[in-house]
Amino acid sequence: MVITKTKAAKVATSITGTGGVSVNFAVAEAKAEVSVGAQVEVSWGTDHQYRRNVTAKKFGNAQYGSWGHSATWEKYYELPNCQKSQRTTGGVKVANKAVGFKYWETNR
Repeated sequence: MVITKTKAAKVATSITGTGGVSVNFAVAEAKAEVSVGAQVEVSWGTDHQYRRNVTAKKFGNAQYGSWGHSATWEKYYELPNCQKSQRTTGGVKVANKAVGFKYWETNR
């Protein structure tokens, strides 16, 4: 199997929920805790090629993109008695500068 990707594209880190969490903060936390490759935005050009031998009687599948990370964020505030109380939560999908093909095989 030989695949050639000929379209340029980009993907960006996205955040869901409300609560004042910025993309830059989420990326900085992801770099510190998950992957130094975390980015606000990742783009790629054309002319990426992938070669793979497909197992007999199987179908080869491939997808190109940036394989980042998904996480949940929580923002807290401190009460007068010094205890923390949860304020808001949301999700974040952090882009990663590592881009390439994801490959898998199926029976049909």
